[in-house]
Amino acid sequence: MTMKYILDRRYRLRGWHKLPTGVYDAQKHTAQFFTPEYYRLLLRCDAAHDIDPDTLPEKQRAFLAGLQADGVIRPAGWLDFLLPEQHYKAYPARYRREAHWSITGECNFRCAHCFMSAPSGKHGSPSHEELIRVADMLAQCGVFRVGLTGGEPLIRADFVALLDALREREIAVSTLYTNGWLVDEHLLDELEKREMHPQFQLSFDGVGWHDFLRGVPGAEERTLSALRLLHERGYRTAVSFCLHRKNAHTLRETIRLLASLGVSSVKTGSMMELGEWAREEVRELQLTPAEEQEIFEHYIPQYFEDDAPLSLMLGGSFVYTPGDSAWSIFNERRCPEEDEGTMLSCGVLAHSFYIGADGLVCPCMGMADCGFTDHFPSLEKTPLSAILTDSDLITYEYATVGDIRSRNEKCRRCRFVDRCTGGCRNAALIAGDDYYGIDPAMCAFFENGWDQRIRDAAQPAFEAYLKRNPPRSNGEKKPDIEMQC
Repeated sequence: MTMKYILDRRYRLRGWHKLPTGVYDAQKHTAQFFTPEYYRLLLRCDAAHDIDPDTLPEKQRAFLAGLQADGVIRPAGWLDFLLPEQHYKAYPARYRREAHWSITGECNFRCAHCFMSAPSGKHGSPSHEELIRVADMLAQCGVFRVGLTGGEPLIRADFVALLDALREREIAVSTLYTNGWLVDEHLLDELEKREMHPQFQLSFDGVGWHDFLRGVPGAEERTLSALRLLHERGYRTAVSFCLHRKNAHTLRETIRLLASLGVSSVKTGSMMELGEWAREEVRELQLTPAEEQEIFEHYIPQYFEDDAPLSLMLGGSFVYTPGDSAWSIFNERRCPEEDEGTMLSCGVLAHSFYIGADGLVCPCMGMADCGFTDHFPSLEKTPLSAILTDSDLITYEYATVGDIRSRNEKCRRCRFVDRCTGGCRNAALIAGDDYYGIDPAMCAFFENGWDQRIRDAAQPAFEAYLKRNPPRSNGEKKPDIEMQC
């Protein structure tokens, strides 16, 4: 039977450079893409064209039924029409789901280990007009999701005005990275007035040791108070935990405390020799990869004994989300030789990029202060549309496992080559200013058999945990937790 269909009002027809056949979800702020054959069928779902599903080829009929089942389209009524914003629009850039954006390089803390050197304001702080210019460029390129960071983003007097500017451009704030000092009822009221409900990402560096790194008395109390308030107000929170020699013994106590405050995920990281972290007195705090590994092996059974109170990522050694039927080793990404030309060396970089307070555009925030920055473009010289279309940034973000192996003799000859995708590109830059170089911590992980030691430590405790906490059934919704490296 012939009938008319229409795109649901939350969806918009969009295209990006080399991905012209997209549908953008204005609620989730993400896009999905279809083949030209299916997209032509979708374009007819405009309440004006007649479609007879019975006359369509079987695959197209199934595609149409799938769109309807997913709520992307529905049968059109007599007065239905596409809204102006739903009509097809092409953006002059490659698709990127999100920008990680430093809106200031300054901070109200004096963190001893700040790799952005925010205590000295090394990267400056853009004017409000400069922020609006960046917001305009993001909208023009079809980037409609940002994570706001700094320095400390909440010290900006124009922070609420920036939220309004982003909302006017339909750019969602997915994550707010903050030290928590300025998180209060007023801030949350202002967010909710604008129907914004981002995840909050805070740092917490161990019970009794947070002030030690942060350089401000009372930082620990204010951070914990912020986490309590956010939990009470229904905001999802995640925490980064910088492990060092003085706070490593607090890992179990700290995770128990954070779980009691409603924190959904914790990611541990180690120090890198960048910015303030490169100072001699701070380097003395840095754990060796072997020391860090021993800490993980000791703690993982305790984590499962505590019934996995939150999602956890221990460096690259261990990842688990409560309710899952398996845990994993983040470092272990298998890539056989036949796939090395298509598998990206970093899965995160294909979806996001970083904009610094000084206008630098690079693959991730950790690369903003390394000796390789001359290879990355700047918004002061190049429009974002050009950067996201054809630039060195794109070359680096799309680096494949094959690129790493072909340009790096150690990786090419490594006996663990099929279990490793080369490691972190930021770590490679720190180790030797070579984007295609080795990640020393990744090499140590496999060469020392730490993957097997993690399995030996984790699996018995995990099996006991599963007996007490059976995994979710397939029909249960997995928590929407994004744990980036």
